[in-house]
Amino acid sequence: MTIGDRLSSRDNALNFVRLALAATVIVSHAWPVGGFGDSPVVGLGGWAVDGFFVLSGYLIAGSRMRNAFLPYLWRRALRILPAFWVCLIVTAAVIAPVTAAVIGETYRLESGVGYVVRNAALSINQWGIDDTLLDVPLAGVWNSPLWTLFFEFGAYVFAGVILSVPLLRRHGALSSAVLFVLIVVFQPLAYGPLEVTTGIYLSGARLGAFFVAGMFLYFVRDRIALRTWLVPAALAVFLVLVFIGQAELFGQLPFAFLIIWIGAILPVRIGVRNDISYGVYIWAFPVQQLIIVAGLSWLGPWGTALLAFVLTVPIAWASWRLVEKPAMRLGPLVSSRVTV
Repeated sequence: MTIGDRLSSRDNALNFVRLALAATVIVSHAWPVGGFGDSPVVGLGGWAVDGFFVLSGYLIAGSRMRNAFLPYLWRRALRILPAFWVCLIVTAAVIAPVTAAVIGETYRLESGVGYVVRNAALSINQWGIDDTLLDVPLAGVWNSPLWTLFFEFGAYVFAGVILSVPLLRRHGALSSAVLFVLIVVFQPLAYGPLEVTTGIYLSGARLGAFFVAGMFLYFVRDRIALRTWLVPAALAVFLVLVFIGQAELFGQLPFAFLIIWIGAILPVRIGVRNDISYGVYIWAFPVQQLIIVAGLSWLGPWGTALLAFVLTVPIAWASWRLVEKPAMRLGPLVSSRVTV
């Protein structure tokens, strides 16, 4: 049996892994949001985001191979944009003004409108809403994790375009391997002799490497047998790279393999029918800020992280049931028979 065999249906743990990664992001944010000083899990949130991009690369490659470009891109937009827009609107029109009124801050409507309009295209150009969230350790930031969604959707478009080229589509394993090598080679050059300082390029290369690693694993999924010795081998390589401080530059493939492997073999089916991981990811940060505003920092970083997860789950459930799932039902509006 191969990884491809185990992941050929929805009967797998990939959605649960995504939920666990979203929970990890909550934990990693607990220290800066609460002002608790240096975090013992510093960097963990970054690796969780990398894990999201691995899973996206794997799943998106499959989606593109099954769908023509326009239906594929339409479905990707439906999956990410409606819930994102609702999050922006509710934050600007409900959460921020209510919070300001309760704690005696001033809410500026024009800034609230700007928060929605300036961020609506996924590029986060306005992090806060004027004169709100002023008296918290991480002041003026309503939803820090949303910056990654620009790169997520950019990766969707990139994968869609690359796999529109017939030669690259026919040789998906080779083309994704070559692309992965090019990105991995670019990163040390960017930090070294090229002296690249623009964040969009550096973040795009970092996240893109993990995304393409996931794509590559999709194309070779039927060649990777479920042999247990592969797990300690991949883990050993990854840990060595962590130890020498090179994991983010060169550890994408063993890390991606471990994430996909866990999703294939873990006997947990939470999230198979109701995937709340995206909702947890986009809603947890405002909840964490509100916990600190409410004066609950005495719970400490672990306590506030746990409370944030508990409070975010029902919000994420509502997002899934009322926004994400209904939006995905609009997928057939762009017929899968479109060949472009």
